[in-house]
Amino acid sequence: MPDIFKIVLFMFIGCSVLFLLHYYFWRKLIKNTLLSPCIKTAATCMLILLAVLFPVTAGISYLLPFQQAFPIIWIAYLWLGSMLVLFCLLLIVDLFSMQCGVVSKVMGAGCGEVDLGRRRFVARSVALGASLSTSCFSFVGVSNYYAKATVNRIEAHLAGLPDLFKGFTIVQISDLHIGRMMTGTRVQEIVDQVNDLQPDLIAITGDLVDGRIDKLLGEATALRGLKAPHGVYFVTGNHEYYSGVEDWTAEITKMGITVLNNENVKIQRKDEWFYLAGVTDHEAKKFGKQYASDFDKALSDLEKTKTTILLAHQPIAVKEASEYGVDLVLAGHTHGGQVWPFNYLVYLQQPYVKGFHQYENTQLYINQGTGCWGPPLRINSYNEITEMILV
Repeated sequence: MPDIFKIVLFMFIGCSVLFLLHYYFWRKLIKNTLLSPCIKTAATCMLILLAVLFPVTAGISYLLPFQQAFPIIWIAYLWLGSMLVLFCLLLIVDLFSMQCGVVSKVMGAGCGEVDLGRRRFVARSVALGASLSTSCFSFVGVSNYYAKATVNRIEAHLAGLPDLFKGFTIVQISDLHIGRMMTGTRVQEIVDQVNDLQPDLIAITGDLVDGRIDKLLGEATALRGLKAPHGVYFVTGNHEYYSGVEDWTAEITKMGITVLNNENVKIQRKDEWFYLAGVTDHEAKKFGKQYASDFDKALSDLEKTKTTILLAHQPIAVKEASEYGVDLVLAGHTHGGQVWPFNYLVYLQQPYVKGFHQYENTQLYINQGTGCWGPPLRINSYNEITEMILV
């Protein structure tokens, strides 16, 4: 399928979904509430503006420098998150109403005349309740997102870890998505926070950037400040491939960060070591065979008696990693679900959403994301910096 056709098809589907969602909002919040003509017209115009906001923002973000486009991007993504929350709340009410209607018919009730006054009161109450609830969820979500990243200190018990490495700390950050809601100022704050932990090693598990290098290089330069005696390591996420992976990996290397593209290195202290390996993103093969994740290349030549830690963007990598006897996989990608209740949808693609898990003989830790993609909201999740202590 030609690329231009894919782009047009994606835009058509996306715009169609946006139109249907806003039409649903119009019926539930405006038409059914029987507002006065003046208020109805104003509310309809506002909803139309919100409906076209996201497509217009896509064009603005492409044409303008990031800093100039950022305010409108922020508003558009905030509405995107609020819109999804609002849809869920209204859908829950509709499902409940349908259930009540079915029960009413089965019980033989509800066959009399329709009380228009009562219907109007219920419609307005639902609209007001859903709108206020969405506003509260959005306020909490924005507050959570802009709060200082939470340092999650945890221990990883690794059998066979050399005594010289007991207490060794790996600080993991993931999914910064520089170029969406993540600005250079926030990147610097995260770099300072990571360095203050004085880690032995820093691991970045993908989706570091989200946009072209000519627009975002200035926002990412603070990453040069990441410091650890045993190095800073990076594996690609799916968004690097959307953003020009060759350019970004070359620039990331210039920043003093080692990119592990289906490779491994020895992390050594005196005459002891463990292996740190990294694979490219699970979806990288879609962008060319040369980018495909290759576990055999990254892991097959390692001494089986040595501890092996694998960096992989997507948690699903643990399934293949376990076949190679990997002790611990560090992953990201899921954002911890980011916005409830959409965390449940993650299970359609990934075996786990966040935190520590055991898959056969391999441990897996999933960072919730140090930044986020899309809406600047965190509901039932938080921005995470993981401080992993090896014991």
